[in-house]
Amino acid sequence: MIEAKELTFSASQTELLSSFNMSFETGKIYALIGHNGSGKSTLLKLLAQQQQPSSGNVYLNQKPLTSWPLKQFAQQVAYLPQHTPDTSSLSGRDLVSFGRYPWHGLLGRLTTKDKQYIEDAMKLTNTLKYSDRLVDTLSGGERQRIWLAMLLAQKTQYLLLDEPLSALDIAHQIDILNLIKKLSRELNLGVIIVIHDINMAARFCDHIVALRNGTMIASDSVENIFSSEQLQKIYGIEMHISQHPTGHPIAIPY
Repeated sequence: MIEAKELTFSASQTELLSSFNMSFETGKIYALIGHNGSGKSTLLKLLAQQQQPSSGNVYLNQKPLTSWPLKQFAQQVAYLPQHTPDTSSLSGRDLVSFGRYPWHGLLGRLTTKDKQYIEDAMKLTNTLKYSDRLVDTLSGGERQRIWLAMLLAQKTQYLLLDEPLSALDIAHQIDILNLIKKLSRELNLGVIIVIHDINMAARFCDHIVALRNGTMIASDSVENIFSSEQLQKIYGIEMHISQHPTGHPIAIPY
């Protein structure tokens, strides 16, 4: 379990996250929603040990993150930033193989077990066909699948994803979210995802966490978040709630 206790982060005398408290379990998908600048990415970076909090603590399996060596932490938590690193001259399989770095080091030789994990990750994400393709030649949706395969090759408990849908069209957004939901269920992964579309969050996520100006203003199941009162509190506009034929709620601004 990942637990945040009184988590606060400030930069240039501005508080970007204030006294955040919450636990994240494996096997569930958590959506982080809210206006731009609400603290979503800041929170994700703190949970991923990409930044250090100004105060408060994050615990992984009841142990403070400061007590986890970075390699051991990366064996438990995988993080995908909003802006991914340069992949020039990397093939799909090369990129996925980087997921094994926390287990043997950057220059360590891949073992038979490592190669099997890479193969399994690419099968799960249907990316074996991109093994020899240069990552930079793939479409946005194909690249996101390869990055997800790399995270799966890490064999972690958690995936932390910062706006993985931002550069994708609607078809690829649904494709990637279907894949994330499938992987969470099959592998018992805890997934924390920054997402802007509240209706996508309702369709694919189990729990919604809403932030505004660095403060958590709501944290509940999709069913409980989807009321006109709650959504107006989160977004500041009136919304009509209706039901999609698949059963999940939809919010439509007036």
